[in-house]
Amino acid sequence: MTRAGTAQLTAAGQTDPGRVRANNEDLFVCDAERGIFAVIDGVGGQSAGEVAAAIAQQVVLDRLARPLGSDAERVREAIALANNEIFKASEECPEYRGMTCVLTLALVVDQHVTIGHVGDSRLYELSPRGIRKMTHDHSPVGEREDARELTEADAMAHPRRNEVFRDVGSAHRDKDEAGFVEIVEDTIADDSAILLCTDGLTDLVPSSAIARVVRDYAGDAQAVADVLVAAANDAGGTDNVTVVYAESPEFAQEVRTAWSVPPTVLPPLPLSAPATVAADVESAASSTPPVPVERPASGWSSIPGRGVLWLLAGVFLGIAAALALAWRLYGTPSVTPRTLVVGTGGEYEFTRIADAVAAARPGDVIQLEPGDYQEQVALPDGVDLIARVSGKSTLTRPPWAPADWRAVTAAGSGHIRGLRIVADANAPMTSAIRITGADRRVELTEIEGPMAAGIDIADASGVSVNGSLVHTTLGPAVAIESASGVSLAGNTFVGTGSSPPPALLLKGDVRPTLTRNLFAGYRLQIIGGPPPDVGVQLLSGNFIVAAEPAIAR
Repeated sequence: MTRAGTAQLTAAGQTDPGRVRANNEDLFVCDAERGIFAVIDGVGGQSAGEVAAAIAQQVVLDRLARPLGSDAERVREAIALANNEIFKASEECPEYRGMTCVLTLALVVDQHVTIGHVGDSRLYELSPRGIRKMTHDHSPVGEREDARELTEADAMAHPRRNEVFRDVGSAHRDKDEAGFVEIVEDTIADDSAILLCTDGLTDLVPSSAIARVVRDYAGDAQAVADVLVAAANDAGGTDNVTVVYAESPEFAQEVRTAWSVPPTVLPPLPLSAPATVAADVESAASSTPPVPVERPASGWSSIPGRGVLWLLAGVFLGIAAALALAWRLYGTPSVTPRTLVVGTGGEYEFTRIADAVAAARPGDVIQLEPGDYQEQVALPDGVDLIARVSGKSTLTRPPWAPADWRAVTAAGSGHIRGLRIVADANAPMTSAIRITGADRRVELTEIEGPMAAGIDIADASGVSVNGSLVHTTLGPAVAIESASGVSLAGNTFVGTGSSPPPALLLKGDVRPTLTRNLFAGYRLQIIGGPPPDVGVQLLSGNFIVAAEPAIAR
């Protein structure tokens, strides 16, 4: 939670690749303790969009960690720094040429929120008065929708809805450059909430349906995020979809009382208010209009042809999406993803993680309350394991456990976020996390102590480790074998002692994507495999604080 004046914000986030795309180029930030919330939508071929999003996420967090300047200056500078790091990386690496992202960032200090926005992701304010879009889509279709020239339904169905004319990373930018970062400043009342989301949600789920989900699940932030993502997938899931939701303490009670009838969709925030927005728009209008950039199309939007084909496709898709969304919102509760809460006190639904795992089904989230857990967790495919407060849920090996012990074994897709896994000399581990299968993400996780490997990835694909700290004293930070599509971005790997282990142990023909990681205190050991220059190539674009590079092969 983050303290907001006399109020507290309860927040949660969720992201999913959707039903059409194989990879997820979205990332989010949901740091309620520091009041930092963001959704980032990467754009680019191959894995470039993921790289752009990872760079933006790390740079934004790094800049906002320094409380220098006003809130608006911090937000504007964070986005500009991210832009320039992305542009620099795209210029240095041909495979990343042209990568960009769009993002919406909110910084909450006391009861004041500062929004920084570039592109077509969105931030909504929800209150007893209704739902209002606080940002403006930087796209041809979005401009017409904001100007009330297109209805929301027309904009959602428009064939040019994927085009944007502002992005983060396509050119070098100054933080004060006109027409780049849109800044909006407002307050969060005790009866309000904010919702940040990528276009994977708003292209498929209308704002009135978004508001209805929020009303129905208000008071459970994770459920709001999970159900909105599921609603987008049920409506077609044609793009990656990401949601970050934060509510004030009185919001749930007030909104259920006020929204006994369908919630009001309020007009978008006018361009003339606040002044910071008006200045951006006026400056942009006086300069040379930017050329819209078409983001990669997905689903039916990539089918050629016009006229009758588009009309029929739109009709059938509209009917299917409406039926699917209605099922999600009003259908059988058993299909709704659940949040299974585990805590060490008697007031929680589960007191053991193993019991929650036994009750979980694909799509569910196991949420750990702060506390110490001496358990071995076996996560099935499609189940997430998330600490409600990052770094406050600690997994350790019991003294009586066998030597071959792993804290978390994850098979298949899902998220592992915010955990702290600690080993010591009396209770070392084989590894903190072992990952097999496809599409598992590890985020904001801290691993420390003597282990044969911090994270062990084997017989896997599409695995990503982002924003984590791995500090091992016995084996490598990450061991990868028989795996493809592994991405390590924005992590800190720290080795200590007179003879620290290698940071990465790569077995077989494994070439992970390494982006903006920090390697400190590790030794060089490249054994066999391709020539040594392969190791240097893999480490390009990372930070090394050591006498020698940090890959063992």
